[in-house]
Amino acid sequence: MYQEFEGVEIKAISACVPENSVGNQHFSEMLSEKEIRLFEKTVGIINRRWAGDGITASDLGFHAAEMLFEKLKIDRNEINCLIFVSQTPDYKLPFSSNILQERLKLPKEVLCLDINAGCAGFVQGLSTAFSMAKSADKGKVLFIAAETMSKMLSQKDRGTTMLFGDGAAAIVVENTGDSKKKAFFNFFSDGANADAIIIPDGGYRSPATVESFIAEEDEKMNVKTRLNLSMDGARVFDFTLREIGPGIKHLLEKAGKTAEEVDYFLLHQSNHFIIKQIAAQLGVSMDKMPVNIEHFGNTSGVSIPLLMVSMKAQLDQPRTMLLSGYGVGLNWANCLLENMDIQITDFKEI
Repeated sequence: MYQEFEGVEIKAISACVPENSVGNQHFSEMLSEKEIRLFEKTVGIINRRWAGDGITASDLGFHAAEMLFEKLKIDRNEINCLIFVSQTPDYKLPFSSNILQERLKLPKEVLCLDINAGCAGFVQGLSTAFSMAKSADKGKVLFIAAETMSKMLSQKDRGTTMLFGDGAAAIVVENTGDSKKKAFFNFFSDGANADAIIIPDGGYRSPATVESFIAEEDEKMNVKTRLNLSMDGARVFDFTLREIGPGIKHLLEKAGKTAEEVDYFLLHQSNHFIIKQIAAQLGVSMDKMPVNIEHFGNTSGVSIPLLMVSMKAQLDQPRTMLLSGYGVGLNWANCLLENMDIQITDFKEI
């Protein structure tokens, strides 16, 4: 699928992360010092933020959104749509955006929408926000991406527990009518490999039973239950190197742009080695493909806006950026944003 927008733009971004920073030494009982150093060199993660007990994704998203209203003086009464993208909602039902509408004191005349999406979720949610803003009269959308991935991990699974972190970002998308502001999107899905990243039990296809809570050891000596995140790392690795570069090239061709015309390529922060390989495929220097995975780990659909907030100094003037998210689904999605002039707050910790 391909989309184009004119006159819709990101006006502001804020981010919130847990104050609890977890360094790699936390895993010293599971990995040797040599293995930890190799992990840091290849994957690139040094620290990640994990939410404490009682802190949910919507809590992080709430504080990120309040930053927009308080620090950037965004008028909450002008919001007419609230989108919440997360794989870790407060409840199966009711949906978290509806809860956040009341908590954020937004108008009752507002569309609330939850999207269950993962690593490509920011781009997917941003497309939805652009669509809503474009179609609504004086459209102004609050889009929150939030995850507490740490709550679905087994602490004894080396394939996942060191990779993921928690965080949230809040974004205001507005229909300003400015013809210089353009956006281009493309989307891809490979449901045949949906089980490459999965929590096997707990849904309605395979409801949780007593057996779901039993921890089992696999052939790689990883221990997890059927309610923990399970990932086939080799299959996901092959997928990213095979599909992401061509998808980005396809979007540039559709938009009539070259890689040289893009100021920054902001990729999902999955793995430093993978990001370097995609840069090589595109012929792009790492100066144009920034990385902050060492500080936050893989925060799923939150990683791209967290990267944007980290780049506050570099994004202090209109920029052309290409965003690329990829992962669970398997899904991948790209977005080219032209001449975006975005207000960005500092990080908030809770």
